[in-house]
Amino acid sequence: MLSADLRNVRTARQHLRDALALAGLDDLTDRAALAVTEVVTNAFVHTGTPVQLRITTGAAMVRVEVEDGGMQHPIRRSYADTAGTGRGLQLLAESVDRWGTTGIQGGKFVWFELGDVDPLMTDPADTGRIDVGTPVVRVTLRQVPLLMHVAWQEHAASLLREYLLFALSDDEDALDKHAQASAAMSLLHEQLPAPTLGSEPTALMADAVEPHVTAQEIVVDIPVSAVPYFDVLNMLLRSAIVQARAGALLSPPTQPEIDEMRQWLCTEVARQGAGDRTATPWVARTDVRSAVLDPAEPPGQHARYAEFAGAEGAVLVSDEASVIVVVSAEALGLLGYGTADELLGRRVLVVVPSQFHQAHIAGTTMNATNGRDNLLAIPIRVPMVRADASEVLVDLEVRPHLLNDGRRVFVARFAIADAQTSARESAAR
Repeated sequence: MLSADLRNVRTARQHLRDALALAGLDDLTDRAALAVTEVVTNAFVHTGTPVQLRITTGAAMVRVEVEDGGMQHPIRRSYADTAGTGRGLQLLAESVDRWGTTGIQGGKFVWFELGDVDPLMTDPADTGRIDVGTPVVRVTLRQVPLLMHVAWQEHAASLLREYLLFALSDDEDALDKHAQASAAMSLLHEQLPAPTLGSEPTALMADAVEPHVTAQEIVVDIPVSAVPYFDVLNMLLRSAIVQARAGALLSPPTQPEIDEMRQWLCTEVARQGAGDRTATPWVARTDVRSAVLDPAEPPGQHARYAEFAGAEGAVLVSDEASVIVVVSAEALGLLGYGTADELLGRRVLVVVPSQFHQAHIAGTTMNATNGRDNLLAIPIRVPMVRADASEVLVDLEVRPHLLNDGRRVFVARFAIADAQTSARESAAR
């Protein structure tokens, strides 16, 4: 039995090494140690309960079982290769010959085998994520922004893991809180579908627009015992974002709408779980036309952007928070603005059509979290919103650019699309 202390991951590895040495299976040690590290760490981090480690050796094989008190079974996440989290189960699968999970009364155990294993032997698998008979609350979510949810899951997982390390020394309950927050996220991850998007730029742009990326209504089952976890999730992420904005964490803060969506999800579960079954649809509250930078320091006049002074062509530069910091004279003319002050300090969303808002928010969140860059440095044809709210079709290319002070910006160059081509594309739409 190992108490819920991350230092006991090392203890688990040592027990396994000793068992393999005693059985003469030293050739399995490296792979087994890697696998047990992942499984025991996940048990502590995602359940916050003690674990029981069971090791069984045979003539040429070893079986390891890690039992914990968590009801949620581990799920392999489809995060980007550059993500800082989410690859644990992939690592486990690559390290062992067989593995799986089995639900038991009051928890589960994750098992794996290495060596001369019988590929036809199966274990009783608990395919349901929520045990039959567990009391649940049915929560109705309306107008669910599915693409933003996918981006939030990836960003929040990275943020929570880093915040756990930040808080461990000062909060003796940090591991328990993290486990509860992770369980809440897993419940949503399992039950909210991810939109199906094409990988090729044109297909991606066609798929990532409204209404394809919003679900009108989804009903999720939340175990009664897990309803309080959503308050913990809300609180932890709120605290983590404060620290991220203060520069105490490596993970970046996120777009306001992502933050609002998290609060909405947690509030819906908490309120409906308390007996109020009224479902409040998701609506973004942030006004995209409002300035978000201090007008006392116009971003376009800041010395760090001097290299873009007098930029030729239609150029719009945004910072890592997706706020416009430079706009050229030609860009102002094409978009129908009189002065740069009408755009500087406002978020890029002010020139993005509403049907693309969710895609833009999700894309910038994933780029900030793990560097995902599906549409960067690739010419695309998209509509942009002008000052009078009309739309104009443009040929656009966005490239990341590193400033002299180490800050990163995104440089968008665009031009009005060819009139004849634009007419054909408009007719096709």
